[in-house]
Amino acid sequence: MSLLRSITTNVATEPSVKRQQRQALRAPMELQLTLPSLLGGTLDRDLVLQRFHELISTDLDIAHLDLIDHAEHYRFSRGVSAGHQIQYQLKIEHEHLATLTMTRSHPFNEHEMIWLEQAIVHLLIPLKHALQYAEALAQAMCDGLTGIGNRRAMNQALSRCIHSSQRHERISSLLIVDIDHFKSINDQHGHALGDQVLILLAKTLQSALRLTDQAFRYGGEEFVLLLPETPIPGAHIVGERLRQAVDGMNIQGIQPTVSIGLASLRPDDNVNTWLNRADQALYQAKHQGRNRMVDDSQLIA
Repeated sequence: MSLLRSITTNVATEPSVKRQQRQALRAPMELQLTLPSLLGGTLDRDLVLQRFHELISTDLDIAHLDLIDHAEHYRFSRGVSAGHQIQYQLKIEHEHLATLTMTRSHPFNEHEMIWLEQAIVHLLIPLKHALQYAEALAQAMCDGLTGIGNRRAMNQALSRCIHSSQRHERISSLLIVDIDHFKSINDQHGHALGDQVLILLAKTLQSALRLTDQAFRYGGEEFVLLLPETPIPGAHIVGERLRQAVDGMNIQGIQPTVSIGLASLRPDDNVNTWLNRADQALYQAKHQGRNRMVDDSQLIA
């Protein structure tokens, strides 16, 4: 375990009045007895850091704690930043866990920094376990080939969207996107090239979406796009932009196209009924000649 410390002091933010005399720091033995049980009782990384912040704030008046794990695109931030900063690079052996930054309104002295580093040592293992657990959960929700959300992640996202949309009486939409004649691509060019088509399509899907939208691999050559708070006209724009982007692709001589089924959320929908209506629209798009989009208002009884 190792800590690399850096300190920044902003004299301009030094309080004009003398701060109150603080209580003595708790003894190292108390840290050793308190922190492992406090932090090791959960695998929720936010909760680990929240508990750590609450404990050290009692002793050190920490105004703001910020932790960034760049590898996993994770950030925890709590409190309001102040003028005096201390920062640590958290490592276990040669593995960089995260960058931990703390600020407060007055400078840190050497005694406090030694105490703080003793506390951080007790944070490292629970934090590592919590970060690993979060990574495992994320991987369990991702499609192994394309890297986008899998069917499990899709079901959870659709359930949340339905609940939110119905509660706030807003219209959301979803699209089922299917690669036309994908079996022929696999049969004629091999599964390796077929996988490349899937990977590039997933990237194209993501590039066509807004920050609030989500893409999932539904299964095989089918993908689902979730467009929260997006009525049919807006969903048509997204779907048509995507269809045209795929229509212009060329992958080693293969020029794939997609058919798209679009369905807007209805007040009485659940995950299955919403997906089923989009699937019916997709079937109709295929029946009408492929490389097109049909929405559920166009369904023929």
